[in-house]
Amino acid sequence: MFSIMLYKRLWSNQRGYTALWKMNLHVEANIVLRSAVETAICLAANEKLREEFVLLMSRDAAATIQGQIKVHRGEEAYDLVREGEATLRFLQARLPEGAKPATLRWRELAERGGVPQLYSFHKMLSSVSSHVTGLSILRGVTNPRMDAGQREISKLERKMHLMMMASAMLQGARLHSVMIEAYAELEIAIALTDRLATLSMSWPGVGPND
Repeated sequence: MFSIMLYKRLWSNQRGYTALWKMNLHVEANIVLRSAVETAICLAANEKLREEFVLLMSRDAAATIQGQIKVHRGEEAYDLVREGEATLRFLQARLPEGAKPATLRWRELAERGGVPQLYSFHKMLSSVSSHVTGLSILRGVTNPRMDAGQREISKLERKMHLMMMASAMLQGARLHSVMIEAYAELEIAIALTDRLATLSMSWPGVGPND
């Protein structure tokens, strides 16, 4: 069930990213891309860790509720505090003895899922484009002499990010196919991954000699 829900989310991310990419809404597309990368990391961790991944998700849910309770208490929204505490008790009652709420750690999930490259994508998107950071904002502060260079960087990123989305989607498809034992679809996903690798090296500006 976890794999199904994650794959549905990844498929939705892929469709949303494609629509935004075609409209040249780069910031919005990159936000969706980061979500897709996170989902693909979770698919990998789910395939490798199985029941342990379900526990990690349950601990993350409990940690999220804890954070919401703190916010509601600070705003003196005590009805919401009580609702949150009831939900937290429900979640904690289903955790194994000694297991505490804890947020997901993306680097660890990617490493244990065998997809460290996806964490590299995640880190890059978080610092450069998906989040409001000094770098993501200041890179747009240019002068006429720098504009041409920035345009070239933007064109390169547009290609690279599309390949990131395709890579995340295909990795997710492979992993989900394994989980549901859809081996014909697995072979298709593998063939498409090989095709992506060939195609990516033929695009101007992204080859090994560029």
